[in-house]
Amino acid sequence: MTQVFDNSRTYALGDPELEFFGSKQKLGKWRYQKFGPAWIKIGRKILYAGSDLNAWIESNRTDPNHQKDTTYNVSARSNGEDPK
Repeated sequence: MTQVFDNSRTYALGDPELEFFGSKQKLGKWRYQKFGPAWIKIGRKILYAGSDLNAWIESNRTDPNHQKDTTYNVSARSNGEDPK
């Protein structure tokens, strides 16, 4: 699992580490759109748990070397059969 943020730490909006995602405005837009990492709102203060940040990063990870079982049966297709 990707470990960019400290799992045991809580990050407040404005912490320099959160600039990893972009500006405060970008994070605000994501929250408005219900997108991005989970957040905690206490009054007007926005907090992000390090474990939530790492989980969100991991869920958006793309591994180009990972191949699903997408075997394509060329001979069945050429015979007009359904390759499934």
